[in-house]
Parts: sequence; C-alpha cells; structure tokens
Amino acid sequence: MTTSSEPVEAVIFDFGGVLSGSISDLIGDGIRSWPAGGNGDRTHALEEVLPLMMGPLRDDTDHPWHRAERGEITFAEAVEGIGALARELGYEDVPTPPTPETMLRRITGSPTMIAAARKVRDHGIPTAILTNNFTDFVGWQRICDADELVDVVIESCKVGMRKPTREIYELTLSELGHVPAPRALFLDDFAWNIEGARAVGLQTIHVTDHEVAAAELVERLRL
Repeated sequence: MTTSSEPVEAVIFDFGGVLSGSISDLIGDGIRSWPAGGNGDRTHALEEVLPLMMGPLRDDTDHPWHRAERGEITFAEAVEGIGALARELGYEDVPTPPTPETMLRRITGSPTMIAAARKVRDHGIPTAILTNNFTDFVGWQRICDADELVDVVIESCKVGMRKPTREIYELTLSELGHVPAPRALFLDDFAWNIEGARAVGLQTIHVTDHEVAAAELVERLRL
C-alpha cells in the first residue's frame, strides 16, 4: 500500500484476483499437481514453474505468455511456446495453464469488491478496469458486469501492452480524462503490478484479502 496526501480522482481495478476470484490460484493448482519430469512421486515447486509458465514476472519480454497478453499470439500458441521452452530446459513434461474456457467456468465475481467499485462510481469518481488478458478470454466482462461497473476497460491484448509496463498505466490515466498519477488509486493482487504502478506515481492497494481491501478503499476515499 502507498498513501498520499493527494485526493483520489479516479480508481483503477485489476480484474482477476480483485473483482473476481484469483486466476493465479488456478494456475498454481495446475503447477502443484504437475508431476516432475521423470519422477512422478513429487511435484514441482510453484516458484520454480511460475516463471517458466508466465515469463519474468517483473518485466515485459517475448515470452509466449507475454506475447499472448499483448495480443500477438493466441492462447493455444502460447501453450505451444511454453512447452518448447520447457523442453529446452530439460523437462520431460510441460505444465498446462488453465484454458480460457476453464477460467470462465471456474472464476466467479467478488461480491465485496464489486459492491465497493459500484460505491466508488456512484459517488461520481471515474473508474476503470485494467487487466492483462488474452484475445481468447471472451466473455469475462459478464463475471463482474464490467460494462456497467466502470467507465473505462483496458485489456492488454487489445492495446498491445501489458502490466507492469509504464505505458499501459499512462494509457489508462489518459482514458480516464488525463488524471494525474498521484491522484489515481490502483488495486491489484500481483506485487509486480503494484510495483509498476508505484513507479508511475499511482497510489496503490495490494489486494490480498477482498474484505480488507474493500474496507481500505472506502476508508481512503471517505465514502
């Protein structure tokens, strides 16, 4: 969390893990159940496989996951690329990320955070969703009624850039009416995205518990 004496003029929400259940939890479940290559009696540690599957967490690269989030390739092509990387590193088997269809079936909205977002907008404060997403993940908006919940929706796959790069935060601020970064509040469940937002100057709430984050949001905005 960062605090600021600046008044909050806009609020930016991540989708997965903030307005909904955590997509990273689904990924983690898949990794933890993935047998180690050549040794089926143990599983790989999450911290070992997550960078393999999702690429460097704090950077934007040409890793297949990053390319898919920028809309350059499909999810299926990203999975193929991740498999090739794994084999190059000597893995006999490859992790399989949850498909967009699986994510849509298993992810549900967070009533607490959705209610908080509605309260923010009802008080006349502009709101946005800023999400790293795949072109194949169609229909996610229905999970949180995104089109009615916020004023602006920014998807990485549609704008060709992704969190935590500076440009996507700056684009979101521009779409919200050129709100100055110190007067915008950003909520995300990934620490590296929070770090990226802070580097731009945004106020932040790192969401690790929906009830706690919603209460802090309401308190910070004095709603």
